[in-house]
Amino acid sequence: MHKPRSSLISEGDVRAYQEDGVVCLRGRFKPRWLEVLSKGIERNLANPGWQARVYTRDRGDAQGFFFGDAGVWQDIREYEDFISNSPAAEIAATLMGSSKVNIFFDGVFVKNGGTPSRTPWHQDVPYWPIEGDQMCSVWITLDYMPREDSVEYVKGSHRWNKTYRPKSFFKADRDYAFDNPDLEPMPDFELLRDQYELLGWEMQPGDVQCFHGHIIHGAAGNSTKVNRRAFQARFSGDGMIYAEKQGELHPTFPHCGLKHGDSLDSDTFPVVWTRQQGLLRRATEWKR
Repeated sequence: MHKPRSSLISEGDVRAYQEDGVVCLRGRFKPRWLEVLSKGIERNLANPGWQARVYTRDRGDAQGFFFGDAGVWQDIREYEDFISNSPAAEIAATLMGSSKVNIFFDGVFVKNGGTPSRTPWHQDVPYWPIEGDQMCSVWITLDYMPREDSVEYVKGSHRWNKTYRPKSFFKADRDYAFDNPDLEPMPDFELLRDQYELLGWEMQPGDVQCFHGHIIHGAAGNSTKVNRRAFQARFSGDGMIYAEKQGELHPTFPHCGLKHGDSLDSDTFPVVWTRQQGLLRRATEWKR
């Protein structure tokens, strides 16, 4: 197991991430970063990116408001600030045991109070043009979330060596179209809850869930009266490659200029943290 070199992460955190596929971290971000992300999400809602989706509207008869956007960090300065300067990249690198991390993309989900729409059970990597084992999402909530509304994870499912067909976020009974015959149908873990250990946590503003790109997870609707905002920084580590796939990918990066098998290192997916940079930054902080 990779031994942590960061004061932000313990050996137990790394063990949980590696073995369970997810770890919940408390109080790792100062209030300033919540303010930065709050302003960014406000800007994002007012100016959605070209891949933004309002799932409730597009479902036709769904109640409430369920918004998602992805891949807009280069247009929203608050997101860029968080990705480049917050502890998020170092946290991901330490959990993965990676010598460097690239930002793959950013994402945001907003579920207004009283929105019953579920996030379906799914794995992340099958939706994305990427392959490899070192893929970590740093998911930070800006609002209180009770355990019953929490994102839930099928413990250890990132190590099943199975890849499942992506589910539609618009219609829970529909799979996205993919040509790959090796993709298995996603089981309905709502009907299998007593057969697997599901991990989830009550979350306070600023709490973080960090999870592997292959772990199976899903989320309930928002049963509270408070709008629920969550930001995700999707980081890739050593050995990840760009992967062309035939299917309904989301998000996509048509102008990245990469070919199948290429390293992600590029203007679209820049390196945002290296171990050497982390050591230099901490040495500077110790001298202050």
